Amino acid sequence: MQNRTNRPIFIVGSPRSGTSVLTWCLGQHPNIFVVDESTGIGELALALAVCYQTKMGLGRDSVWTAMNVQRGEFIAAFGQTINELILRHKVDLEKRRWEETVGSNVAPSSFVTEQSSSCPKARWVDGTPVYSFHIYGLRKLFPDAQFIHIVRDVTSVVRSMLNFHRLGDVNLVANEQEAYDYWFRAVSACLLAERAYGPEVVFRFQYSELVNRPEASLRALLNFLGEPYAPECLTPLREKINSSNVPADFKLGDSHSDPAVIELATRLYTQIETSPQPSEISQIAAYKIEIEFNQRANYVATLDRAYTTAHTEFTEARARAERLANEIQRKKATIRALQARRWRHKLRKFVFGQDA
Repeated sequence: MQNRTNRPIFIVGSPRSGTSVLTWCLGQHPNIFVVDESTGIGELALALAVCYQTKMGLGRDSVWTAMNVQRGEFIAAFGQTINELILRHKVDLEKRRWEETVGSNVAPSSFVTEQSSSCPKARWVDGTPVYSFHIYGLRKLFPDAQFIHIVRDVTSVVRSMLNFHRLGDVNLVANEQEAYDYWFRAVSACLLAERAYGPEVVFRFQYSELVNRPEASLRALLNFLGEPYAPECLTPLREKINSSNVPADFKLGDSHSDPAVIELATRLYTQIETSPQPSEISQIAAYKIEIEFNQRANYVATLDRAYTTAHTEFTEARARAERLANEIQRKKATIRALQARRWRHKLRKFVFGQDA
C-alpha cells in the first residue's frame, strides 16, 4: 500500500471540458477520494524551485550543496508531506461535505467516516484546470502522479465559458477570443506533457467518449490508473454537474474576435481528433517542458531578487531618512536653546544694564 499512497491523480485540460464531472466520477471509486480544486499546489512547486535556487541550493556554503541534495529530491520531499497531510485529513474533508449536504444538526454518529474498513481510500484526485500549466512542477512534487488530459471540442468549450456566469455569477473570460485562446494554451500545455512523459503518465481522455460510451471509457481510464472497474463511478453522469446551462439559441461569432486565434484553436482540435496520442516519449518535448518551468522559476527568482534588493535599499534609505530627521530635530532643539539663551542674555542686559 505504501507505494500507492503517494500516487495522486490530476485531471487537466481547458476549463469547461468536463474536469468536474470526471473528478466526481473517479471520486466514487472505492480507492479514490476527491480533493476540492486546490489551485495552489502548482504554484508551490514553482516556489520551492525558486527557494532551492535562490535561498538553499546554490553556493559552496549551502547546506543542501554540502549534503548533495538535488532539486528534484528537495521538491519531492515536500510533495510527500502534502500527500500525508491530505490522507490524514481526508475524514475531515468528507465530514464537512457530509454536513453541508445533510446539515450540521444530524448526529455525528450517523456519519460513516473514511476510516471505515469498508472504504479505505488511499488515493486522491484533483481536477484543477489551471494545473494544465503546472504538470512539470506537479511531477516534481509527486514523481508517481498520473495525469488525465480531458479534451472537449473547442466550440462547446467556448460556448460554456461565455455562459459560465449563469452558474456562478462570475465571468470566466471577457470575450470569445479570450475563450478560444485559453482553450488553445491549456490544451497545448497538456499535449506537450503527453509527448514529454508518454501514455503511462498522461492519459488523453475524450469528453465525447464519456458522454457516448461512459462505461467503456471509464474502464479504459481506470485501467490506466491501475484500479479495478467500479460501476458506481457512473453515478455522477446521471445528472448535470457544474453545467453552464448554455441556451439552445446561443450563437458564436463575435465580430471583434481575431479570426487567426479562432483558426489556430480549431485546427488544433482537428489534429487531436485525427491523431492518436503518441505512444513514445519525446526527449525534445521533455526538454522543452523543463526549460519552460526553469524559465518561469528564473523569472520569479529575478523578481524575488529585485524585490529583495529594492526592499533592502528602501529599508536603508528609510533608516538614513530617520537618522537625518533625528539629526535635524536635534539641531533644531540646539538652535532653539541658543535662541532662548540669547534672548535671556538680552533681557538681562536690558534689566541690569551693560555690565550684566
